[in-house]
Amino acid sequence: MNDDNDLQRAIEASFVSRQQEEQDEQEKEDTELAMALIESGHEHEERQVISQMTEWKVSSTQDCHLGSWDCTKCTLTNDPYKTSCFACDSKAPLHVLTYTEMPSIRFGLEIEMIVPNGKRDGFTLQSIADSLSRFMEKPVRYEGYSHTTTDYWKIVTDASISNEKHDMCFELVSPVLQGEAGLSSMRSIMDAVRRLGISTNASCGFHVHVDAEEHSIVGNLQSLRHIAQCFVSLENAFDLLVALSWDDMSNSRRADKNRYCKSNRLLFGNKSNRQRWNQLCSVYTKRELVALMNPSGDRYRKLNLTNIVKVDRPCTCEFRQHGGVEDLQEAEAWVRLLLLFCQNASRGGKNVEACLLPEGTSPKKELMTLFQLVACDGLEQFFFVERRLFSEDRLTQEWECGVCRRKFNSSRSVSQHKEACGH
Repeated sequence: MNDDNDLQRAIEASFVSRQQEEQDEQEKEDTELAMALIESGHEHEERQVISQMTEWKVSSTQDCHLGSWDCTKCTLTNDPYKTSCFACDSKAPLHVLTYTEMPSIRFGLEIEMIVPNGKRDGFTLQSIADSLSRFMEKPVRYEGYSHTTTDYWKIVTDASISNEKHDMCFELVSPVLQGEAGLSSMRSIMDAVRRLGISTNASCGFHVHVDAEEHSIVGNLQSLRHIAQCFVSLENAFDLLVALSWDDMSNSRRADKNRYCKSNRLLFGNKSNRQRWNQLCSVYTKRELVALMNPSGDRYRKLNLTNIVKVDRPCTCEFRQHGGVEDLQEAEAWVRLLLLFCQNASRGGKNVEACLLPEGTSPKKELMTLFQLVACDGLEQFFFVERRLFSEDRLTQEWECGVCRRKFNSSRSVSQHKEACGH
């Protein structure tokens, strides 16, 4: 009997010890995140940041991915991520995630997806389009392989998606979208995708096109130069934001590891950040800029500018870096970040000049410079939590020689190695 009692007490003690360890780990993680947010330049007091971070983490785990919130003063249910109540102008509660107003820039989306075992289960691309149409105001249409611009969502084929024998692969292409109304359309299609059980795999991509026609605020040469300069300078930061999986780096979209979204920075070889910046600043035509960012018309770069000089395509800056998305909140945060990046970079000024960082700047510093340029606290909070960027081991970048597989901590180092070794 005594032995049984001793065993029971030992089990209870072990359970309590384990609970305490888990609690300690969670408190440590929360503290790291709070301190990271404070260091990023927020004007909140430490206790406010900790409170806001903790409450938002709880909120983000609930089924509120659409971002709508109820005003505590007048009870109105507000549109997603609004900073203040539409009716009474009260500020959103601290635990509610809010974003800066979307720029009025036009944009388009390409979302690569799969239906696991879709062929075996009798699906066709036409039947998928018909199913999605039930949830949309306008019909979703299947059009085979096409690059035509439409005023409706369409399904097209895509041979770049790797899949199992019986999977059904396709790409969802948006009409021309703009501002908050455009995001509302994206929410509708993503909700329909969720209901139908459509998924992604590591070969899928999420491509965002930003309007670069002459009438757009990013369409002139100076704006495009600023966007290219800032993107090349902050490429490590963008890599940190798209790293969905930290376990399977073979399919990573970071550095230069994915053949469908290769590095733009690596094109400049062993030049320093200032030399890259000055070279981009010296171009006098859009064709010269495209030749630097996408030589020989290579569109498979993280930032693809080739559509700017193609007469048969809409004039856009295409961001190809993000992997496939199934989660609406993930997709929306990425679109908002890119549009604010393009808007603010195109304007020039001190925040753009701040992107000219010294050679050897850490990925963490690049990341904070990107958030400073984007100027949206909500996006900084979202990515810090979702990417766990409050952990130092996440704030690193690794470049690799494609021949000998040697690892380097910068694109300049791997370029110097390749030049020296002939790799």
